Amino acid sequence: MKILFLADGSSHHTKRWVNYFAQRDHLCYLISLEKGIQINAESYYIRPRIKIRALKYTSSYFKVKKIVDEIEPDLINALFVPNYGFLGALLNFKPFVVSAWGSDILISPRKSFLHKLRTRFILTRADLILSDSDFLTQAIRGLGIKEKRILTFPLGIETERYSQEKKRGGPITVLSTRRFEPIYDVKTFIQAMPLVLARSKSRIRFIVVGTGLQSQELKELVLDLKLQDKLEFKEDLSDEGLIETYRDSDIYVSTSLSDSTSVSLLEAMASGLIPIVTDIPGNREWIKDGQNGFLFSPKDHRDLAQKISLVSDDLGNLQSMSKINLQILKHRADWNENMRMVEENFLRRI
Repeated sequence: MKILFLADGSSHHTKRWVNYFAQRDHLCYLISLEKGIQINAESYYIRPRIKIRALKYTSSYFKVKKIVDEIEPDLINALFVPNYGFLGALLNFKPFVVSAWGSDILISPRKSFLHKLRTRFILTRADLILSDSDFLTQAIRGLGIKEKRILTFPLGIETERYSQEKKRGGPITVLSTRRFEPIYDVKTFIQAMPLVLARSKSRIRFIVVGTGLQSQELKELVLDLKLQDKLEFKEDLSDEGLIETYRDSDIYVSTSLSDSTSVSLLEAMASGLIPIVTDIPGNREWIKDGQNGFLFSPKDHRDLAQKISLVSDDLGNLQSMSKINLQILKHRADWNENMRMVEENFLRRI
């Protein structure tokens, strides 16, 4: 099968997705307006003629169309609805698959009537829409799309890569791996830290992995709260570096205000961390409060601090949650099993 991907070449999600099909001996091509990381595909980088975000993808239409005509793919898969999905929809190519990642359905259509109109246009042009959670599927159906055109499955992870023996001894480590963007609200995590340090009986340190628009703002907040000796910032890590960081951590925190199925949550669950995540629909599909992790009210740093303190002071007695999470992942989130289902759906449409 000859597959053309329209996607952000700098995204690790794109890398995982494309490399899966390449490893299955499909002929893969990638068109991207972002310079890429190492991806197993013949890649075309298009320098956008217009930098304005709302226009840079559509302004690249004719260059993309020319490449598509040269490649003559069996199938086009666009990753993320508003940008590459829109570009793919304009090509009017069949079969056309669009992969929804969360905010492109849960947030973008709510910005304005035009955003909603654009989203509906893209989804109605797609022969297949990929959704990674039941909550996301319901949102897609709410835009007038019939469920028979939606394939619902979590992306999943390779559990065995993360389930390694954890460190022993030292302070309890609390980890966040969300990008420094407003939607992920890492600010709330930092605001909770002084309360945790004042309240908890345990020695605690914090690690925040990520980059983004709020990087400087968050680092200034750390200085204002005098947390520089308790918090370590890490920039984007390699896959192995991230796995090592999970191995050295005990508690995982996500302060995200919106999520479908969060891959970083699944990674943390596979790594044996106790999850403490926002009480939003996407997280509730994976975490039952008090059973295999904990939920807290979004943007409430006091509630988050209370949950972190509770877990850190009783960490030894909560390790059964890690075993529960591994069973959940093996049952619902096996990367290779779930991607084989996607591959079969692709093959049926060519």
